[in-house]
Amino acid sequence: MTLCFTGAKNLHTERWVTYFAKCGYEVHLIIDEPVDYEGVIIHCLNLEVKKNLSYLFKKLFRIKRLIRKIKPDILHAHTITTEGYICALTGFHPFVVTIWGSDIYLRPHTGWDERLFTQLVLKRADLVTADSQDQINAAVALGGHPSKCEVIQWGVDLNLFHPMDATAIRTRLGFGDDPVVLCPRKFTPLYNIDVILRAFKDVLQTLPAAKMIITGSGAGEEEIKTLVHHLDLEESIHFTGYVDYNELPLYLAVADVSISVPSSDGTAMAILEALACEVPLIVSDLPSNHELIEDRINGLIVPVQNQEALASSMLDVLQNRTAYRDRFKAQNRQLVHERADQEANMKKMDVIYQQLIEISHHKS
Repeated sequence: MTLCFTGAKNLHTERWVTYFAKCGYEVHLIIDEPVDYEGVIIHCLNLEVKKNLSYLFKKLFRIKRLIRKIKPDILHAHTITTEGYICALTGFHPFVVTIWGSDIYLRPHTGWDERLFTQLVLKRADLVTADSQDQINAAVALGGHPSKCEVIQWGVDLNLFHPMDATAIRTRLGFGDDPVVLCPRKFTPLYNIDVILRAFKDVLQTLPAAKMIITGSGAGEEEIKTLVHHLDLEESIHFTGYVDYNELPLYLAVADVSISVPSSDGTAMAILEALACEVPLIVSDLPSNHELIEDRINGLIVPVQNQEALASSMLDVLQNRTAYRDRFKAQNRQLVHERADQEANMKKMDVIYQQLIEISHHKS
């Protein structure tokens, strides 16, 4: 089986394409910037990403030329916007598109052109995958056919993400037995890191020894560090900078609670990874989160951008950290095993690829 993917440089893309390369398939990735993914044949377009027609037409021309050369069995676009638009315009089938979140929740509502292109992709795709039923519902509302939609989780590597002893890393960080909050999301405004910091400031009035680990990096970092300085939180915040995927479980082991409170999201990997490591969670009140978390049953749910509610929940968990961990851990680990095991989800995707190829052969 020859698989051809298009996507951006991202851990999600890397994990997906390298999984199928390790299965022994011929895997190609068409991408704008250079990457080196184990076992994957990279076709770097060396295109500067721009939101204009010139960029789209250049990329479309080059991808069509590469498809003729590669002769894939499947063309799979990661994200509807740009990648999905272009793959839909190639006319190649079987064509699969994976929704990432904002490409279905936000972009189609920014203008008639974005909505039209999204509907085109959903109409032409032989399969639409997403990591939550809520994303599937959003796709169907925009014209996607329910029979061509499937929930496929990115999945957690359960051999990597599991409970572990945190003594060594707590000692290394100088945290001792201090209460620790983990903030694992990006710095972009969507993820409301500013709200988390202001809520944490409130928590420190009661728990002055509390610490926060922020593992994000990239765009928006300077603004967040400026806010940390403005709030006088520098002694309580530890910025890790970029964290290798294999090291994330160490920071989860330290955490007494992990916070993921974006304004819009699908099934966040940060949530699944915390569940796998048996770390109590506070998440925002979003439909996709309700598919995994029941308030006070296996996590805490707070209204979007509600500093007071977030601070109250954070304080509650930190003051009762052992009780919350013991209450949630067994069911959360089981939940991840049942619904978000990477191996199981990718095997499911493998079967679907084979089915799409078989259907395509029968049509031809």
